[in-house]
Amino acid sequence: MDYYKNKHVYITGGSSGIGLEIARKLFSYGANLTIIARNSAKLEDARQDIEKFKVFPQQFIRCLSVDVANNNELSCVISQEIKESEAPDILINSAGIIACDYLGNISYETFDAVMKINLYGTRNMIAQALPAMKQGSHIVIISSMAGLVGMCGYTAYGTSKFALVGLAECLRGELKQKGIYLTVVCPPEIDTPMLLDEMKTMPYESRILKNMAGQLKLESVVTNILRNVARKKFMVMPGLRAKWLWLTQRFTPSLFRLSSDMITKWALSRKSASSDG
Repeated sequence: MDYYKNKHVYITGGSSGIGLEIARKLFSYGANLTIIARNSAKLEDARQDIEKFKVFPQQFIRCLSVDVANNNELSCVISQEIKESEAPDILINSAGIIACDYLGNISYETFDAVMKINLYGTRNMIAQALPAMKQGSHIVIISSMAGLVGMCGYTAYGTSKFALVGLAECLRGELKQKGIYLTVVCPPEIDTPMLLDEMKTMPYESRILKNMAGQLKLESVVTNILRNVARKKFMVMPGLRAKWLWLTQRFTPSLFRLSSDMITKWALSRKSASSDG
C-alpha cells in the first residue's frame, strides 16, 4: 500500500503476535519502523525476521526494549527516540497480555498486570508520543471483541479492552481538533501465540461462547487493519461473524444475554456429563 511508504511507524508489542505481523506488512509496504517490547532478545529476533521484507535500501528498523507499563522509563526512552529519529507518523498500540479464567482464580497481581500493560501501557505510549506528533498523524489502538461484548472468563482481559474502547471514544474528539486520526481495532479470536496462553486456563463455556465470533487468520486480520487505517476508519472489526455478534449485542442486548446464558448453561451441563462419564 503506497499510503505507508516512507512513513515512520512506532509499534508497541512489535516482537510477537499482531504487532510483529503488522511490522512485517508495513516493512513490505516501504515504511520505517520503531518496534517496542520488553524482551530485548525477542526484539532482535523480530528485527531479523522483519528485515526479510525490506523493499528499499534506505529503510530502517529501530528496536526499543522498554516496559510500556513503566511510565517514567518509557518517557525517557521515547523522548530520546524522538530526538534521535523523529516522531511517529503512525503509532500502533499492540502491547498486551491476557488472563482468561473465573474471577476467583485470577489474583489481584495478575488482574493488575493486565490492566497496567493493556490499558495504562497504551495510555502511557500515547501520552509520551502525542506532543511531538504532527497534523495528519495517526494513532491505532488494538482492542478486541472482548472490549465490545462481555463474556464469562474475561473479567480481567475484557475489562482492560472495554477500557481501551472507552479511551478511544473519548480521545477521538480531542485528537480531531489537532488533525490527528484515531483507529480502534476490535478483532475476534486470532491464531497467535497469545491464544496458547489463553487456552491453558480458559473455562469450557468461554471456549463455546468464543466460537460464536469465529477465529481468524493473523495475516488476513492485519491486512484488514492496515487497509482500514489507510482509509482513516475509526472502528475496525474484522470478521463477519464478529460484526453479527456485536450488532446482536448492541441492538438486542436482552436477547443476546439470554442466548449467552442458555449457551453457558448447556456448555456447563455438557462438561458435567463428560466428567461423570
